[in-house]
Amino acid sequence: MLPKQNNYSVGIYMRLSKDDERAGESLFIENQRAILTEYVSQQGWTVYNEYVDDGISGVTFERPGLQRMLDDAKAGRINLIICKDLSRFGRNYIMVGQYTDYIFPMYGIRFIALNDNVDTANSQSAEMDMMPIMNIFNEWHCANTSQKIKAVFASNAKAGKYKSCIPSYGYVKADDEKHTPIIDPESASVVKHIFELRAKGIGMQRIAKILNEENVLSPYDYYCKRVGKFNARRSVTHLWGKDAVRRILYNPIYIGTLAQQRYTSVSYKNHKTVFKDEEDWVVIENNHEPIISQELWDKVREYDVSVSRGKSDKNGVVSPFSGLLYCADCGFKMKKTQLKIKGKEPDVAFSCGYHMRFGKNYCSTHTIRESVLEALVIADIQSKLQLMVNEEQARDQFLKKKMGLHNAQTATDNKRKREVESRLAELETLIQSVYENMVLGKVSEDLCIGLLDKYRSEKNELETEFDEIQNRLDAFSQDEHDVDEFIRRLKKYARFEVLTREMLLELVEYITIEDAPRTRNAPRTIHIYYKFLDKAPLNKRNILM
Repeated sequence: MLPKQNNYSVGIYMRLSKDDERAGESLFIENQRAILTEYVSQQGWTVYNEYVDDGISGVTFERPGLQRMLDDAKAGRINLIICKDLSRFGRNYIMVGQYTDYIFPMYGIRFIALNDNVDTANSQSAEMDMMPIMNIFNEWHCANTSQKIKAVFASNAKAGKYKSCIPSYGYVKADDEKHTPIIDPESASVVKHIFELRAKGIGMQRIAKILNEENVLSPYDYYCKRVGKFNARRSVTHLWGKDAVRRILYNPIYIGTLAQQRYTSVSYKNHKTVFKDEEDWVVIENNHEPIISQELWDKVREYDVSVSRGKSDKNGVVSPFSGLLYCADCGFKMKKTQLKIKGKEPDVAFSCGYHMRFGKNYCSTHTIRESVLEALVIADIQSKLQLMVNEEQARDQFLKKKMGLHNAQTATDNKRKREVESRLAELETLIQSVYENMVLGKVSEDLCIGLLDKYRSEKNELETEFDEIQNRLDAFSQDEHDVDEFIRRLKKYARFEVLTREMLLELVEYITIEDAPRTRNAPRTIHIYYKFLDKAPLNKRNILM
């Protein structure tokens, strides 16, 4: 129960959202001010201050004007809050109820929603009884408006209308009805540069550093410069960062695909942005001119699923082998280190990461010099290039490795497939003939049923066998495609001289390092698992899991 008051220090609260503007002048701030100040004057009260939130939704209570008013109320500067109606105070029925039923009474604050006849000093009125229902309707208005706006956005996206306020870096918007993205040559060259760096195995943080070293304007700074606008964002470093690079690398707009509705909010109450599943995007392919090729896009996507992330050393250098090496005994990744020999310069090497972390009781060092490893890998790749002298023979050998069996199995499957197809056609004819003979009285019903059971049983077995054969042939067809892709990539490096990171990422899935041999000068054993020929590990952290 509110204490009896004779003198009120009044806080006038006014709010207008963008949606409210469409409702007409009756909700404008000036209109609210005129109504409320006249009422306060008539009552003989004193206005302590006015609190205004212009262009802010009533769903959220994180409004500057509202928070300032609530602080003054809790500090005792005002003891009466007045607004035009309940919806001006808020459209979140839980929060409105919490303030009017609990917080305001606790601080001895009277609350009036003028047009709704709500006055907490008159708790027995019919309007106070109806207040929870009015709050629900006010919130329903927001929910309904939110649904309509989302429906309009979805409709525009499906129609191919590019509705982004700021066009994606690398593009500007055309003046046509759909605001089609048009390539901006200056920023588009940077986009292509980013994808090319990533395709070489360079990490996103390193790419950002390269762009900053090249004095490339960050995306928003470039946009402000292009449109002649001052960058008023606070806490801006004006530098490229990892997130800015990531947004570019994962945006399909750069291959000519307009993908909208990729993000949504948790709800009309919670405006936190969440990433939608890809199947829920609205995607229009070949919508506009691409900046990069599909091949370059696919190459970057392949790098995303690689076991390697490519960590740079203190000098910013990424080893070609970074992230690709695993200990053959414990399965954990090898780590870059320095092999120190007395009287000599330290040599770059790789050691078992599990040993480096936990010691010799868990795994041995497996240390191998980078130069030795490089020589072994080069020799293995060159041996495969030697096979390419007879490409057809090399293809058969790669295919056997990929399949794990001889090509004769495929020939057998194709022959058996033709036999099964022929017999299934015969069975269809026999089943139909049995029915016709029974109808014509040429065979008895019992004989007909017996024959049908026999034919159907054989048919079911053959259909199962046919599916198994087809699955094997489909797998073989994919194997052939994989081998052809490996050969295509291998031929790109027919005359390579230096082992590069880009080359390894294109050809190699991962490499395992056996422990050093006990016998001095014995050959070091490594196992190279090639892309398209060998399976990728199920666990990127440990190949044995």
